[in-house]
Amino acid sequence: MIAEPKPPRRFLPEVQSLRAVAVLLVVAYHLEPRLVPGGFIGVDVFFAISGFLITGHLLREVRKTGRIDLPGFWAARVRRILPAAFAVILAVLAATMAFLPATQWKTVGTAALASAFSVENWVLAADAVDYLASDAEPTALQHFWSLGVEEQFYLVWPLLVLLAVWVARSLRGIGARERVGRRETSGGLPRTALLLVFGIVIIASLAYSMVLVGSGNPAAYFITPARVWEMAAGGLLALLLAPPEPGLAARGARWLDVPGVRTALAWGGFAAIAAAAFGFDAGTPFPGLSAALPVAGTLAVILAGQTSGVLAPQKLLELPAVQWVGNVSYSLYLWHWPALTFFLFFAEDEPGPAQSIGLLVLSLLLAGASHRWIETPVRTLAPLAASNWRALGAGAAALVLVAALAVAPGTLAEREIAAQERAVATLLAAPPAGFGAASVPAGAPAYLEGQKQIVPVPADAEHDLPDLGECVQKPKSPITVECAKGAKDGSLTVALVGDSHATHWYRAMEETAKEQGWTLLTYLKNSCPFNATKRTAEADGSISCHQANEDTLERILERGDVDAVVTSHWAGATFEKGAAEGFAEYWGKLEDAGIRVYPIIDTPRPGTKSYARDCVAQNPDELATCGAPVSEAFEANDYTLAAAGLEPRAGVLDFSDQFCADGFCPAVIGNVLVYRDKHHVSDTYVRTLAPVFGERLEALLRADGLIDPER
Repeated sequence: MIAEPKPPRRFLPEVQSLRAVAVLLVVAYHLEPRLVPGGFIGVDVFFAISGFLITGHLLREVRKTGRIDLPGFWAARVRRILPAAFAVILAVLAATMAFLPATQWKTVGTAALASAFSVENWVLAADAVDYLASDAEPTALQHFWSLGVEEQFYLVWPLLVLLAVWVARSLRGIGARERVGRRETSGGLPRTALLLVFGIVIIASLAYSMVLVGSGNPAAYFITPARVWEMAAGGLLALLLAPPEPGLAARGARWLDVPGVRTALAWGGFAAIAAAAFGFDAGTPFPGLSAALPVAGTLAVILAGQTSGVLAPQKLLELPAVQWVGNVSYSLYLWHWPALTFFLFFAEDEPGPAQSIGLLVLSLLLAGASHRWIETPVRTLAPLAASNWRALGAGAAALVLVAALAVAPGTLAEREIAAQERAVATLLAAPPAGFGAASVPAGAPAYLEGQKQIVPVPADAEHDLPDLGECVQKPKSPITVECAKGAKDGSLTVALVGDSHATHWYRAMEETAKEQGWTLLTYLKNSCPFNATKRTAEADGSISCHQANEDTLERILERGDVDAVVTSHWAGATFEKGAAEGFAEYWGKLEDAGIRVYPIIDTPRPGTKSYARDCVAQNPDELATCGAPVSEAFEANDYTLAAAGLEPRAGVLDFSDQFCADGFCPAVIGNVLVYRDKHHVSDTYVRTLAPVFGERLEALLRADGLIDPER
């Protein structure tokens, strides 16, 4: 006789405890990353849990009915996921328009729209490989990226399960019956086909993730194909733990019933999660193979199941507080990040220990309220529970409403921008005396008399930069492109070389070259100072500079017609060792070839950790709050003067006095916004600085005999 298997447990306290662990790791990482440097792996714990639970549900339905009710499955997801998610999106939209400057409205609205349609992960992936967007402040909805990954999984995964079922039945004949001993059973689980499908997904997705991570592609963290293996691994465990078909002996893991094995497996799983949480950090290549540690730990705890004995974790896992956090984990994940981002905006600093505790308490209160009055009531609402199509229709209607409201902030911001742009056009048609840098001799006033319009419009300032296309290469590009501007056979050939802080001098160089009849060459690559020493960021593959710099140096030397090189770099860059020596090495090789080198001391930065444009938009009548004292405005690691000391033939250009006056560096000078973001100078301000730039560069060239002393 064959013993009937034990009925499966309907409630799994160990899974709820894993949810609690996962969300607390994520929250701790966001609030106090120094305490839990790898707390981001909580998301991977969630992924593995989701794959296990969702696949288990699908497999039970296939065993019971031989099919999957897709409308029913997706309706359940609508009732479970959308209410709290949409509540958070609407709350963030309302808070944004009430408290944040209009400069952020469109960005938050875009994030809200992407979050509502579960594609925020793809938006962030695109931003991650966009140099201009990668430095952007995170929105209060950025954490919706992981929900997007899960929702995309929920959309496709049941179709893959159905595909496996269809393939298996097609191979053995539709309606065929499988003989088991003297019994016959219809339907059941096509385990081999499912195992094959799940295995292919896991192997392909993990391999893809490893390739992306190995190449240093930051999009790997967000995109679904690089993450789906984690959920598929949970699905594979659900398949392996699925009870046998009626009349079949229970398969598998009798070793789990050996005394102490389940306990050891559970503790081992939690240890693996802890090892990742406290052993990983922002420099760990992730996800890739590194994500296997928290995923394996999660699956080990689930596989261990119910534990017993003196050392078993079961009593700890079943503590009411642990189970409560597990119950509200979804809402806690949703609410904690907006609470933190709004705190960061107003405080302009990271939370201290007491503030982190306060934010945690606030997040728990919001999560409890959300779970009690939003999640649970809507999920069990009789009209929606009674009809799958009604639930899907309600979800679609809610999606349309949220999407419409998500568009509103951007639309209102665009109207405001359009009105300001008209005022800007009027101002630029006849710039007043002292416009921009021209007002520095008068003490660099923020506003000129009778004028309050700031140029560029702060809400559109992110676009106020030289549009040089491929002439400015991305950080990961293996090359630097040579571009020629100005006169074809100019009286001088001058090259502008360096990173984005060299690029923001382009308009001044262009104006000077045009006025003097020079040929202007550019060798520009974001995040790559023109230095023989490698940046520390190059070690993890996030940028590719050294070989590109070597090629640039070689091309400049081989041309034979370059008279001078102007270069600058972001002083916040860090290098492996000997940064000043690295600059001096390149400068020396150029000087040895008769090419004069003119490095520019880096520009100051605004007095706010957020974007200068946001601060200015928020405080148009208190602009001093957006500037900084000279003692605090400059990065501590500007190696220009140290390198010039090692290579004294270089002629240093210093424009600090064009950004600061009377010991203070403002964010707005003569109605012009000085910075377009956290540290890049706006194109408009550089244009107003072009006359001074030209005078000082020409003075050095004249002193070095490269231009006529009489000119």
